[in-house]
Amino acid sequence: MSKPTILITGCTKGSIGYSLAKQFAAQDYHVFATTRNIASMDDLSTIPNITLLPLDITSRDSVLSVHSIIAQQTGGRLDILYHNAGYRSLGMAIESSVDEAYKMFNTNLFGIILLNSVFSDMVIKTKGKIVITGSVSGYTPHPSQAVYNSSKAAVELYAKTLRMEMKPFGVKVLFVITAGVKTGMSSARLTLSENSNYRYLEGKINKAWEELEGDAMSPSVYARQVVAKVVKTSPPEEIWCGSGATTVWIIETLGIRWAYNIFFSRLFGLNAMAPSFEKEKKRK
Repeated sequence: MSKPTILITGCTKGSIGYSLAKQFAAQDYHVFATTRNIASMDDLSTIPNITLLPLDITSRDSVLSVHSIIAQQTGGRLDILYHNAGYRSLGMAIESSVDEAYKMFNTNLFGIILLNSVFSDMVIKTKGKIVITGSVSGYTPHPSQAVYNSSKAAVELYAKTLRMEMKPFGVKVLFVITAGVKTGMSSARLTLSENSNYRYLEGKINKAWEELEGDAMSPSVYARQVVAKVVKTSPPEEIWCGSGATTVWIIETLGIRWAYNIFFSRLFGLNAMAPSFEKEKKRK
């Protein structure tokens, strides 16, 4: 192919990946847009420069199959490998299941590791770029998503290490620290069991998420801002984007992380003792 090429994971309609695919195609890249179910992004097929491929990033057989297809079409070269697929579900830390935690880490971290092990040869040939969609959740202790926060924190350290290890081959590793973006993933709400210790806070927590989502950036605006930086000859190693990204950057830069505890504990209603414990305290 004469055009630069890019593989993007997680391109379901309405997602960040969907908007990224359209934006890179507009920048004259040939885009291999992937997701588990092609039907969830089938309208991308009408856009020039976009090829749709089914890909389950947690399946080695699926990853190898896509590698073979792209290698045949590009002569074994890939300019950008863009890790965007992700999985998020809500749950209080002490009430989260191991199975659900595995699903999040399998998609958010292990899938990235698998793709890099298979596609790195193609990116090395072009001295290209590996881009990873990170999250401010890797910094911020948002209540009700402790496992998701942990998976994103793990991804960041992996990306930083990968950056050093790929430098000898001329491959750039970019980490996109993503804040509020209005997608299907961001619209998730918490559902607690009747015997949950936090049952009394379910409404408060969901209201907090609604407030945070209300200020979120649209995926199309996010994609324009991110792609403009990714395609540069000398792109920044870290790209902060999304509603609230600047605030988190300032907190991290100044080292005033105590501000997270004050803000989130109040927003999510965790600044006061649970009613049942308060009653017990009064009886004593």
